[in-house]
Amino acid sequence: MPVLSKRALEGLRTYQYKPAGYTVLDDWHQPFWNWCTELLPRWLAPNLITLTGVFGLTVAYLVSWAYLPSMEGDAPRWVYAGCGLACLAYLHLDCLDGKQARRTSSSSPLGQLFDHGCDALAVHLVVTMLAASISGGFSWQTVAGHMAIMGPWVAAHWEEYHTGVMLYGNGYWGVTEANYLMVAVHLFTAAVGPGFWRWRVADMLHTKAAPWPLRADAHIFDVVLVVISGFAVQQIAGQVWRVFFTRISERMPAAERGHKQLGRPAAARHLSQLLAVLGLCSIALLEACSGGVSQARATLVTAGLAYAVQATKLIMDHMAKEPFEALGWPLALLALNIVCRRAAIPWLAAYVWGVAAIMLVGYLHYITNVIGEICAFLGIACLTIKQAPS
Repeated sequence: MPVLSKRALEGLRTYQYKPAGYTVLDDWHQPFWNWCTELLPRWLAPNLITLTGVFGLTVAYLVSWAYLPSMEGDAPRWVYAGCGLACLAYLHLDCLDGKQARRTSSSSPLGQLFDHGCDALAVHLVVTMLAASISGGFSWQTVAGHMAIMGPWVAAHWEEYHTGVMLYGNGYWGVTEANYLMVAVHLFTAAVGPGFWRWRVADMLHTKAAPWPLRADAHIFDVVLVVISGFAVQQIAGQVWRVFFTRISERMPAAERGHKQLGRPAAARHLSQLLAVLGLCSIALLEACSGGVSQARATLVTAGLAYAVQATKLIMDHMAKEPFEALGWPLALLALNIVCRRAAIPWLAAYVWGVAAIMLVGYLHYITNVIGEICAFLGIACLTIKQAPS
């Protein structure tokens, strides 16, 4: 059964991307990115550039997993450096794919969906590596940190669905700056060691307890959580304000509106579905914190893939100008993970890993079907550039 209807494919064909909110740092990088693009061979497909960046992140993620399965402790310094370099490479490759598409006249809606779909998966990869580099471990702080990054990211695409505009920043701080900050954290850990993040704030300040809003026995990684949470609250507040109170969706042209469900009730319904995804991810991860490392890792994979596929569905519905409904099967798998743990069934680890495996297969099946259907409809290839007939 096809994932995309004929109407959705027709809507996808006429999609127009509207980015905004670029920062000073983005402007400074434009000459460098343009220069890098000119060095690329013209046969190199833009989606292959994106996929190369994801591959680098995946390798760094697996290496970090191998050396830091519990996301705490000490690993060889080169592991942290590798994570930083992989994030740095992804940052720049993610900015070259669109330029290469325009340079080779191969721009298509698939490229935009592929780019942002890969970003959805990359969120899980980079946040997990960041937690390991600052010795967050499997704790409620790590879960909160995950949600503080995953929440605003998917909310940005929720906002794009209802306003038609993808905001990358406020002119001073945005996606590029956030990515550089993560790179800096990894490289700093490689330079001074992960033990820095486990220092008690009170000991550093020579006080009996850490100051508010930190816990009395807070460590440096708790400070990172507070900073991330502050950015998250500020960003989500702006997103909610623009969607619910500026009435931008009411001024959206009919051709851009398509068959979307817009307006405050629809926005609230869509947001509640995304909150349900994040809520189930949080519950599953919090309960996994009290189990073994292997089960916690399996749950983290399940939650990360569930998030990625739901975000991809939201992005696709925006581009196809279709009504958004969260996919039911990822929510069911998250719920199954929670039920298995609460029921304390025998061979729990096998069941939890089984759920993760099913989630992975479902994710791959979904995205490959979507890509295949779009390629067939538009008459293009995903990872190669079709030559125009002479």
